[in-house]
Amino acid sequence: MHTNCYTVITFAPVQGFIEKSLKLRDLYGSSFILSYLACAICYAAEKQDDCQVVSPALINVTQGTPNQIIIAGNFPETIAEAAFNQAWKTVVETCRRYIEQTLNTFTYTWQREWNAWSNHAWEFFWTQSTEEELSQAKATGITPEDVTLMTHARRKLNQIKTQRNWTAINWQGESSTLSGTGAIAYPRMTDETHPLHSSMAQQTQDINQFYHQLSQTLGESILAPSERLSIPELIKRLITLDAIANQFISEKDLPSIEIPQSFVDLNRFDHKLWAGYFQGDGDKIGEYLRQLKEQGEDEADSLHTFSQGMMEWGKNLKYHLPPTQAERVKRRNLDADGRIIYAGGDDFLGVLYRSPDQQQPKLTPQDCLNWFYQFPQIWQQHKHPITVSVGLVWAAPGVPQRDVLQHCREAEKSAKSKGRDRLAIRILFNSGNYLEWVCPWWCLQQFLESYQDREGDTLVSLKQKPKGNKKTPNWTHFYNDVAQLESRHAFPGQTQIALGLFELYFNYQNRQCLEAHLWDTSDTDNQPRTGILGNQPDAQEKQNIKALNNWVINLAKVGFHLSSPGTDNS
Repeated sequence: MHTNCYTVITFAPVQGFIEKSLKLRDLYGSSFILSYLACAICYAAEKQDDCQVVSPALINVTQGTPNQIIIAGNFPETIAEAAFNQAWKTVVETCRRYIEQTLNTFTYTWQREWNAWSNHAWEFFWTQSTEEELSQAKATGITPEDVTLMTHARRKLNQIKTQRNWTAINWQGESSTLSGTGAIAYPRMTDETHPLHSSMAQQTQDINQFYHQLSQTLGESILAPSERLSIPELIKRLITLDAIANQFISEKDLPSIEIPQSFVDLNRFDHKLWAGYFQGDGDKIGEYLRQLKEQGEDEADSLHTFSQGMMEWGKNLKYHLPPTQAERVKRRNLDADGRIIYAGGDDFLGVLYRSPDQQQPKLTPQDCLNWFYQFPQIWQQHKHPITVSVGLVWAAPGVPQRDVLQHCREAEKSAKSKGRDRLAIRILFNSGNYLEWVCPWWCLQQFLESYQDREGDTLVSLKQKPKGNKKTPNWTHFYNDVAQLESRHAFPGQTQIALGLFELYFNYQNRQCLEAHLWDTSDTDNQPRTGILGNQPDAQEKQNIKALNNWVINLAKVGFHLSSPGTDNS
């Protein structure tokens, strides 16, 4: 793919737009809107004769389209921004008209506020790089000689993104009960108010009446009567309805849209259910693409091929959610234990949960682990030699979803910072406190399933020969030993106690494995093994000692709470 010009486009805010989500429906709606806006830009680019979309490679997958778009050719900023703005205005206007037509007994004077959100909700970034511009940058020494045209364009975009040009939307009156920012959307929200003549009681009554009728129309599973949403929050809630989505996008572009009733399943708070949120990302993608370029492959072609493979993988990820087809038939329930919120190429976000049903057991942490034991094989189906880092948050029912999402990102970053190619397991309690343990994929199942309590029971032995109601080994033994030794400050300064405990509960062979693979090594087949504690040891030995001790201590704490009745939905 040869061109003398590359155009790179993105928009913001992305994380902030996703974060402000209370329900699973909001989260899904946010992902859908972001993907739809990115698709609108891609469609507009494809209509230009001299333009070709390099990434994303598949733009008919409306859920999970990456928001950074790379185009080979001269795609004018005016056309790109016009397509983006038109797509967003279509979303806004469709939702507004739906409400006004559905609840036609109200007098609506809120047009000005909807126009403000239609015009100032997003920041649009566009840049281009040409062969002539790149040659000048190399001649002046600003850009290294090995930088390609596409890389130069992407670097320019990162520079432009630091120059914010943001227009904030002010509001008056009561704020949204969801995020605390933005005015409560109701028909007369833009009416002039005066402290001497306006009645707060009347305004509150108008709001209550509007949301009561809207909740009755949509259903309490979609909008609770007590909720008071701002305009963007209302849009995210409504956009998941087929009646709205189908008005502005054709059926062929909706392969991943869920039916509205399917969102009723996850209500962590009312049903007191723990759930497993997970977020992941491919490792060292940029380095992998650079290696392809060094091997003589065209940069744009290799990126396009990679993007296509990852988008196909993301599109099919939801079909790999647990349980297996055989288990679903056995349970007489064909529903998956969870949802994929987005899978935009190499990054993805999902949640594992099981609907409360007396006819099937509740989801346990062990169910989540069983799926993640198989996840490396699921990941490799995109057929690119890259690894993945994932953060799994087993969240208590009382933790707000926005906090759970923040912990998901932090857990993923923890998996990245501690060596990549691994899973970070985080237990998140109602208080906001958490415990975390990080382990590479290759030894995750090996270690956790080899735990043996003082009675000689392991997970495998109890599956083969259960002992009454005892289904898992007793992690309390390991946990109490660690707690006693911590209280006596027995761990600092040496690793023999930690290694001895690990050998006692996980056997001598696993201790040997742990000691041999603390840092990156190769196995007997000369295949690289990512280090259990990280890629390479710290220059200060006391930090390495501390890292090993913490790894064993955190294993005891996380293992105990994963098997505890207080966190397993029992």
